[in-house]
Amino acid sequence: MSIRPTFMGFESSKTAIFASQKALDIVGQNLANMSTEGYTRQRTDQVSVATYAYKSRVGDTSYNHIGMGTSVEGVSQTRDERMDTSFRNSYSDTSYYCRQNDMLSELETIISEIDIGVDGDGYGLSWGMKQIYTAFETLSNDSASQWNPQILADAVTNMTSLLNRTSFQLEEACESYKDQLNSEVSDVNKIFEDIATLNKQISDVQNGAGYTEQYGPNELIDRRNVLLDTLSSFGKVEIKPMSDGSVDVKLNGHDCVKGKNSDSIVYSEGKDGTVSLYWKSDADPADTAKGTLSASTEIINGRGRNSEGASGSDVRGFRYYQDTLDAFAVQLAEVLNSSVKDPDYVSDGSGAPYAYKKMVGERDTDSNGNEVIYVNRMVSARNITISDEFYNNPQYFLPDKESCRNGEFNEVISKLDNGTFTFTNGVETFEGTFTEFIANYTAEIGSDVHYAQSKYEACEKYSNELQDARENITGVSESEETVSMLTYNRAFQAAAKMMTTMDELLDVIINQIGALG
Repeated sequence: MSIRPTFMGFESSKTAIFASQKALDIVGQNLANMSTEGYTRQRTDQVSVATYAYKSRVGDTSYNHIGMGTSVEGVSQTRDERMDTSFRNSYSDTSYYCRQNDMLSELETIISEIDIGVDGDGYGLSWGMKQIYTAFETLSNDSASQWNPQILADAVTNMTSLLNRTSFQLEEACESYKDQLNSEVSDVNKIFEDIATLNKQISDVQNGAGYTEQYGPNELIDRRNVLLDTLSSFGKVEIKPMSDGSVDVKLNGHDCVKGKNSDSIVYSEGKDGTVSLYWKSDADPADTAKGTLSASTEIINGRGRNSEGASGSDVRGFRYYQDTLDAFAVQLAEVLNSSVKDPDYVSDGSGAPYAYKKMVGERDTDSNGNEVIYVNRMVSARNITISDEFYNNPQYFLPDKESCRNGEFNEVISKLDNGTFTFTNGVETFEGTFTEFIANYTAEIGSDVHYAQSKYEACEKYSNELQDARENITGVSESEETVSMLTYNRAFQAAAKMMTTMDELLDVIINQIGALG
């Protein structure tokens, strides 16, 4: 048996001291970053130093070289790629339904009949219809001397104002979400650029600082992971690690980051008010999967079965509820404008339909920029208004004979109360009374909100569970780090004690063996 190296014990103790020092440094790093967003807990990976052997005339010498100490291969992150992927996929779904829920809830707030009250009064569509109905009923019961048509003019004015305001609020809310979407596109493009920049930094550092494919610059990797988590809220994210430390990233199936290069998304708005998102590199759609980008475009463009063109969406969104409100305004105008006959009308032989006095019309501007009201054109919720004749002179509707008045007013009362009509918003139709239409209108948005909210709550619960599970892996635990600190401290003390013991042994061998008493 060959003789072991004299100072091998010192070498083992030295490596143990250095390893314990590095481990304590990492524990301190973890504790210092307990509250740092996106920080991943780190650990030193230690292995025993491999022995080596060589042949001699005596024999194999590897046995005497066992005990060379320990080596720190690198500082690793306690991350689970599978858990990261699961969380990001779930977060994409959660963000999609969260945005849908927010947008549809705002739609519901605008549309819903607020302050209904126990007697049915309030400020919604039913309230407006009730005002008009009550005004006609009152006028039909009043004698000619008591007849006050101003109450009908006020009721019609209130109803048209309500439709105008609701339509304007829908447009205003839709425009605000367009602005938000445009801003988010800029944020996404900035994330692409930042990930590409971090890819370059990580690759450069890893190639020049002794890092390996397994052990990279952890702090830079943490910053990149935060960006990838944020990116997953906008769509489905796929990540492919590369050997140089960079990652290739796909968003909604498209290569948005490849190494040090990145693509970008372009926001566009059409003449019809629809919005579209496409990739700058190939003009392919960029909102093809879950996430806030897809949710926003679907609700902004959503026109139900009336959807048209590549940018259209068959989801019931802003355009659907605007179209449906317009259908209500059109049918209401049809009833109001075809109820009271105009005895002064004389046909010019052209067949022009002016046999009835017009209560409402379309507000527009003429070639000189002046506001005018057209009573023979199709109205919408946005432009419906009381006619000039009725507004300027409510007596405009005073018939020559009370019996004629009562007959016509009773007819319109019947239409408003239980008349069945076909409401159409282009493709979809609804058969029923005004009351049934309003109930169906508000029920549709309520159903859409309930579905989006229930999906959001389910997805959020699952995402939170995944996040908690991931946090248990990546997060810093004060109690766990305290235990690790005590463990590494004792290891350090033991290694130092071992070095003292080795020094005492050498002192005996060198200075005391063979000494005369």
